Amino acid sequence: MHELLLYGQVPAPRHEQVLKILAGVAAMQPRRVLERHIIYKPQRAPEEPGSHLRRGGSQNVTNRQTKQQGAKDLFYNQLVQKLSEEDFGQGDGYHQPSGKPLSADTEPGAEPKWSLEFQDIPDTGDRGVSIRLTTSTDLVSGDPHTWMVAAGPHQFVSEYYVEGHRFVHGNVIIFLHRVLHEPGVRSLETAPKTDLPNFAALQPLDPSSAYILEAKVRVQDFNNTAVLEAGVDELKAFQKRMKGCVDLELPDRLSLDTRVKWVPPPPPPTMRRAQPGHR
Repeated sequence: MHELLLYGQVPAPRHEQVLKILAGVAAMQPRRVLERHIIYKPQRAPEEPGSHLRRGGSQNVTNRQTKQQGAKDLFYNQLVQKLSEEDFGQGDGYHQPSGKPLSADTEPGAEPKWSLEFQDIPDTGDRGVSIRLTTSTDLVSGDPHTWMVAAGPHQFVSEYYVEGHRFVHGNVIIFLHRVLHEPGVRSLETAPKTDLPNFAALQPLDPSSAYILEAKVRVQDFNNTAVLEAGVDELKAFQKRMKGCVDLELPDRLSLDTRVKWVPPPPPPTMRRAQPGHR
């Protein structure tokens, strides 16, 4: 599946006003959304850019073709957990961990609470909207973190929360939201929390508390030009309708890059030569 995207920014003082405008445009009441996003990266490091072009030695035809294809990019992936405010801790936000594992077990007929999401780097084409490949797989049983670590294998990086409201206008999915995080350094943690903090203790990642307005159209048959153009036209029509309220724009594609970057290894330590007359 591919997503067509446009983004805008809404200052915190205008949040309620824009929420009411979107309710009128979509002719529906806003749907409350609370999610936890858990970020993972592959445990193996990506190759140095261009390293596949510098490998010497005699190669057969198959190996030469493999070299020409280049090294495969590695991407961050994320688990997404659907939440309600009742899932968060109570009181001052500090409590003893229960020791219970994460669970994606779903009752028959119930909506899955966990999903695995992959988002590719957006396409370089110039259609006036951002286009990227995305996949979402529902998880209906087991421990999501244990499965994620074993499947990659992947390594836990960090987690954050998304709070906002969603609307649907035709085929346009409208999401007015902001990113929240738990204050404090958590660099030593190797797994996501099993007990969530108090919701009131979360703080906006953006110090200005601004909201993001995401307008999205999903396209199943990306190779069908008529379907793709219809999606682009509908998204641009919504962009035009919101002009003067929220400016929806095409973001820099590299700001949505989910690839794991290659980091050069640190230089070897240099030996200090002893000076004459010194021990």
